[in-house]
Amino acid sequence: MILDVEQQKAIENGEAVALNVAGTECVLIRKDVYLRTSEKFDMTPWSLQEMDLLADEAEAIISKRESDEN
Repeated sequence: MILDVEQQKAIENGEAVALNVAGTECVLIRKDVYLRTSEKFDMTPWSLQEMDLLADEAEAIISKRESDEN
């Protein structure tokens, strides 16, 4: 991967660099920054139960907003 000077400096400083790879928007970060971040957040795929809970919560929010508008 070839980065310009500005992108290289950003990576050296631990900053993220936005890239487009064959039409796919991506973010490049240093491995140590990624590892520090991944320790703070659960990046595992959601279970079906978690997705269902989120869908139920979203439906409740939408329903409340619609009832408030009427």
